[in-house]
Amino acid sequence: MKLLGIFTKQKAMPYGAFRDHVRLTVRRRLPGSKIEPSDTGFVLTVDGTAQACNLRQLYAEYSRNPGDRDAIVDAWMHTLITRPPDHSWSEARTLLRPMLKPNDAIVQASESMAKTGDNLPFEPFIGQLGVIVMREITGTLIAVTQLQLESWDVSFETALAEAMSNMNMMSFPNVTRELYTGGASKHATGSEVVGLVFEGDHMTATWGLMERFRDHIGMRLEGDFVFAIPNRNRMVAVRADEPGLIASVQGSNRNFKQLPYALTSDLFYVNINTTGGQVTVYNPQGDGVTLDKQSVFAPQAPTRVAAPAAAAEPTGPRDLNSWYGMTEPTGTDSEVGGRRPAR
Repeated sequence: MKLLGIFTKQKAMPYGAFRDHVRLTVRRRLPGSKIEPSDTGFVLTVDGTAQACNLRQLYAEYSRNPGDRDAIVDAWMHTLITRPPDHSWSEARTLLRPMLKPNDAIVQASESMAKTGDNLPFEPFIGQLGVIVMREITGTLIAVTQLQLESWDVSFETALAEAMSNMNMMSFPNVTRELYTGGASKHATGSEVVGLVFEGDHMTATWGLMERFRDHIGMRLEGDFVFAIPNRNRMVAVRADEPGLIASVQGSNRNFKQLPYALTSDLFYVNINTTGGQVTVYNPQGDGVTLDKQSVFAPQAPTRVAAPAAAAEPTGPRDLNSWYGMTEPTGTDSEVGGRRPAR
């Protein structure tokens, strides 16, 4: 029975219509603001301060609950930050996190920042990915720029070392699914675990940087493995001797750009003969690019931590958000909240 639509589930509007609705809501609530379209949503400028608004995850949340559209958009509006807190180095160091980003996104951000005399320092990882440093502040991630480093009087290497140290005190991401021989997703007599699916918060994919996490996967899968990180909150690792499963993971990554906070369609091979695992861009022909031995993320990499600097108090308010693309919320309704270092 259908009475006035009471017993029918409301249908979600198309993404384009939803994006237009959010833009209109922002214009009404923030009169005088400027909105410029982008691939993932729009760039919002308020009082000369710009913020990139990625609507892909917001739309995914809305699609699951179309009837709660206004409440979902309203909650999202409260996450917008136009001027982040200004921390001294001593205050900021425990808030630092390493974060994987596509190289093209880093280049795009740096080009935009060049207009203000700033840039976005990063460390290359492998393939099309680099690592930046971000501050995690009340459910929001804010990239650390060169001007911010100068205000702290520290090098990027020092900030990255602090971020990596903070991450090493966190818990590993959750295993949400185990894959068994024969394609089973549930344990059967005589079957072996050949794959692990990790899902959690905004740091999940970034765990691929960490030697101890790569060792952990190698021990769980009892051999070399291949992992995929299509976006920031998902990692899939499968045994390297399961070509059919690897092909399936590759196929599922083809539309990775449609995911919120997308990273890469590349797969990465990890050889566990070395503690920490040697990482190579996966290529069935065996000639993939290998992580540079001098990289801070490579096994037994040389120590590259700069001498500690004294805490420097800021001379005045700094706008760390006046450029495109590197401020983002940490979580969604389906993610665990931002993790903090264990005490």
